Amino acid sequence: MRLALPIAFVLTSALPLWADMPEPQGHVLLTLGGAVTETNLPARGENDGGLLGYLEVQHDGAAGFDAAMLDGLEQVEITIPYGPEDNQRDIAFSGPRLSDLLIMAGAEGKTAKPMAMDGYQSEIPWDSITAHQPIVATHADGSPMGVGGYGPTMIVFPPTDDTDLAAEQSGQQVWALAYIGIE
Repeated sequence: MRLALPIAFVLTSALPLWADMPEPQGHVLLTLGGAVTETNLPARGENDGGLLGYLEVQHDGAAGFDAAMLDGLEQVEITIPYGPEDNQRDIAFSGPRLSDLLIMAGAEGKTAKPMAMDGYQSEIPWDSITAHQPIVATHADGSPMGVGGYGPTMIVFPPTDDTDLAAEQSGQQVWALAYIGIE
């Protein structure tokens, strides 16, 4: 005798664990919009203000992350030489993997377009994200990164000896990160 499972059980058990993405309780430090399926922020139109309005960001709903949400994910530390060219020093950046945020937002396999508060934007293909595992740094040398430094968040790649790859990733290490458009 074959037992049939209730349809509701089959549908809900197939959903990922983050299907009910929590709403940010604090200030949103990073927003992922565009081709995301898991959202916790309302749509933004062309007349909405604030920083994302200044950056001309519009979306049909987005995944917003506050400090507690970012800190609650698995943290990875990457130490790289960073700073002005004539005054670099090793900095230990830490934060969650970019791939983990994309997966949480339902954007696995997509291209990330990180955008800084000043409008600088880069593009990171999914194959580069999975191969090199950059992080969305929230801390530098153990302290939260604030606005006016490299924060509140920053894309950081692990160091590499490949000079061509290092040059490519240098343009993708967006600091003062405010938004990641997903395509």
